[in-house]
Amino acid sequence: MSKYYLKADYDIQSLKFRKTEDTIVVDIPMLSHGKLNYGLEHVKTLLRSHNIFPSELGFDIITLATMVYLADTRIKRLIHGQDSWTREIVIQLPVSNVDLWNKQVKTVEQMLKFLTGDLWGIEFVERNWPFELNEKAEEKTTLYSRASLFSGGMDSLISTINLMEQKENTLLFGHAGEGLTKNAQTNILNVLNAKYPEIEHTLIDLWMSFPDDYIPEGGNDANTRSRSFLFIGFALFSITGTKNIKELMIPENGLIALNIPLEITRVGSFSTRTTHPFYLSLWNNLLKNLGMELSVYNPYWNKTKGEMANECLNKDILFETMGLSFSCSSPGKARWKGLSPQHCGYCVPCLIRRAAMHKAFGRDSTVYTETSIHHMQSSNASGIGVQLRSFQYAIEHIKKHPDIERISIHKSGPLPQDEDYLSELASTYRRGLLEVDAFIQDGLNHEERHHDL
Repeated sequence: MSKYYLKADYDIQSLKFRKTEDTIVVDIPMLSHGKLNYGLEHVKTLLRSHNIFPSELGFDIITLATMVYLADTRIKRLIHGQDSWTREIVIQLPVSNVDLWNKQVKTVEQMLKFLTGDLWGIEFVERNWPFELNEKAEEKTTLYSRASLFSGGMDSLISTINLMEQKENTLLFGHAGEGLTKNAQTNILNVLNAKYPEIEHTLIDLWMSFPDDYIPEGGNDANTRSRSFLFIGFALFSITGTKNIKELMIPENGLIALNIPLEITRVGSFSTRTTHPFYLSLWNNLLKNLGMELSVYNPYWNKTKGEMANECLNKDILFETMGLSFSCSSPGKARWKGLSPQHCGYCVPCLIRRAAMHKAFGRDSTVYTETSIHHMQSSNASGIGVQLRSFQYAIEHIKKHPDIERISIHKSGPLPQDEDYLSELASTYRRGLLEVDAFIQDGLNHEERHHDL
């Protein structure tokens, strides 16, 4: 187990490292021959082609996110984590205003610890390399009125359809680290281009990946808990280069956003916090304290996925494009059955997706590797039924204990002491579980009837 000290550097052309007694110090090259590394140069060029000219503070945010994502994906927990989980990572980052950023160290460290479960140290130093090239403010685009994350999943699909129906010119931001996500984004936008040709909806995507074993002795870690930090940081960086956009939409149904552990065994590594209200509030604190007139928000924080689908402003287009969207947590599992990567049908995101389609449409055009609820319920093979049984445990718990959801919502992170807000969150959690319950029970009844025939 080693502590890592990663230092972003604009004066070196290749990675350098040295070891002390308990720390591996790594100098990370941010430039190669004057061009930004890790996909940032491509994004810079792409944004400027749309008259989007991000600020120096915006560039500070995306470089911080880059370093965090690098550390998270190239320092293996099993090797360097305490109890094979908690890593110690220090990042030194050159920024445009050291005094301003130094006042935000605790906020950034708190955000990262909450998000990844690691112990982070952040150090800011002066950045002498300028990002801006004397762009004039009046050159910044006024074409777009809204900005939203666009993952290629069901929630961002619903949100984007709603924006198109409201005739909002929208910047969409995607981070596609692999082909499935990128294909989902592209295929959905091809449909939306045909359906809404008069509404501007431009996808700005970031391809950011690092060579395997890029960090010396670090290994590779597939648990990308910091992906949302990169995702949000990338979008905020970009919209600092526009004139009209002041808010970033992060569309996520309330059940997933809260991500309350379904049972005690899910408290640790399975409980991600990428859109938790507390995490988003820390982003807003950071932006406010940096003096940036920007904010992030989740417009669907009090909606279940099924409610989002049912209230979509164009359900016909939603159903038509649903099969193109992607929700599964590990589509590669299909290879175990000799199939190409696809929705497994039994992970937590798949079950919530299936329940939502059941509520909104009573049918689902998505192809799933496993469809039988009865088989999942009775199967111990390959973990097919684990998540279903976790849902059933949580559902039984809220049915047996009135108002237990008011306690449960606090398990995944701090929440503001606002009674109306907490009541709405608790109601969303209960409705979300009961939505899954209705899908399970109706599915079992349907399978039983067909079996009898």
